[in-house]
Amino acid sequence: MKENISLFDLTKIFLVLGVSAFGGYTALVAMIQSELVDKRKILSQQKIYDGILIASLLPGPLAVNVVTYIGYGLRGWPGAFVCGISILLPACSIMTIMAYFSSVFFDVMIFKLVIAFLIPVVVALILDVSLKMLKNGLNSYWQIILIVLTLSSLIFTSINLFIGIVIGGCLGFVLGEKKLLNIQEVGSIKSMKYLLTGVITCIFLILSFFFLLSYPHDALLMEFSKVSLTLFGGGYVMIQAINDLVVNQWLWVTPDEFNEAIALGQLTPGPILVSATYIGFKAGGLLGAFVATIGIFLPAALLMLLAGQIFRMLPDNKFLNAIFSGIKPIVLGFILFSAYVVLKPIGFDLQSIGLTIIAFIMINCLKVNFLWIMLINGMLSLFFI
Repeated sequence: MKENISLFDLTKIFLVLGVSAFGGYTALVAMIQSELVDKRKILSQQKIYDGILIASLLPGPLAVNVVTYIGYGLRGWPGAFVCGISILLPACSIMTIMAYFSSVFFDVMIFKLVIAFLIPVVVALILDVSLKMLKNGLNSYWQIILIVLTLSSLIFTSINLFIGIVIGGCLGFVLGEKKLLNIQEVGSIKSMKYLLTGVITCIFLILSFFFLLSYPHDALLMEFSKVSLTLFGGGYVMIQAINDLVVNQWLWVTPDEFNEAIALGQLTPGPILVSATYIGFKAGGLLGAFVATIGIFLPAALLMLLAGQIFRMLPDNKFLNAIFSGIKPIVLGFILFSAYVVLKPIGFDLQSIGLTIIAFIMINCLKVNFLWIMLINGMLSLFFI
């Protein structure tokens, strides 16, 4: 595995992922696995599992938290900022433009048709990465059974990732192999002093920025920061709380504008909580979009980095490996289920299933980069407009 990667390369990689990551955090995880683990070999699969585990135990947007954690592990603070900004920049730019021209876009909505051709590629990539994770990370019959039980629970109940990880960890503790895990990776861990200096600096800058703002921008920054640090479960769980906040309490947007923000958050690449950018623009223009985005993503990302540092400082305990052996099937079950969730909005018709199968064969068997397939499908969709 390569020990280093330039910030310029990280920027290019995550900008591309930011443009193509339709379907939420699980699709993004699949793309990171494909690009950084399988293709470039600069990241371990275990690091992705670690990031998902830590992020699922913390409040805030899971996708950006995982990306920030990975960036910090690769290149420290510069890597964290580069990866976080790069993954958000495409989606936030699109949301800002659409907020400005919202009436035009909601009359035309051509991009809905384009996305119907892109989503099957994302689903195929999720299935391909899930298959590789199944082959590389799971080797016990009870882990396979746990994947099936996780999928069944997701279909028939509303179990969330946090509860699933707790259950999986307990089962792993009982059934898993007890051996040393060796969490710490040579050269990847920064000192707590270095990390705390950066976190304190960021907090100071946020507070200084807050006191320079006036209404509604100061309120946008404060309220979205509260949401970032207090709500667990990721974007879809946080939607209702944000609705109560921005529609009912502060009256920043109308119910119709809020629905537009959520719809665009689902249709555009990147995390669904870039809807905050849209809401911020409606409430306070470009500065409103900026402070709302900072508020919803940055505080939780800083907390993620602190938790990640503590996690990497854990003693090398043989029981941790057993616990992780139970968590991995849960995570994989959620990733597999996300393929269904991502494909559901465009339907399970002959076109979507056919495109998914073709894309899966091209990715898994022919080893074609998923970005080329997305480009081809995007161009193909133009003939149906």
